Amino acid sequence: MLRPIRLSDLRQMPDQTQELQFRQFFSGFESLTPVEGSLEVSHRGHFLEVSAEARTIVTLTCHRCLQQFNHRLHLEVEEIILIRDPEPLPLELELQDEEDLLESLPPNGELDVEDWMYQHLHLEMPRQLPCRPDCPGIAVEATAPTADPRWAALASLLEDSP
Repeated sequence: MLRPIRLSDLRQMPDQTQELQFRQFFSGFESLTPVEGSLEVSHRGHFLEVSAEARTIVTLTCHRCLQQFNHRLHLEVEEIILIRDPEPLPLELELQDEEDLLESLPPNGELDVEDWMYQHLHLEMPRQLPCRPDCPGIAVEATAPTADPRWAALASLLEDSP
């Protein structure tokens, strides 16, 4: 099980880097096999450099034929996480600068590695994927439209008009 990494502990490690190997299921993320991979977190003074590689097999539903199929999910991700004191939220909902878009942690905080991996696994899931490239989709039979009997009187007027 991946445990949170305290930034104070990370600064004490050789090269201020921690490498983790994991093979586990993530709560809330359904996969056929355990997620297997590696993760490296490096403290670089004012930011963390986080990189990970992971793989698993998930069951998806084809967006064309609605059949379930297995899909190999492979994740390679690198992210920079700023280390800064949390600022009070501005009253208006405008971004002050582009750094507001970056993830950040307080200097005495910790990185929840399991949650970080969980989020990136979900981001890697395909939104739409056919079960195979030539999937024809659901077969639709062309049928003559059935008329609503309540409109029969109006339909007869159309037939009688010149």
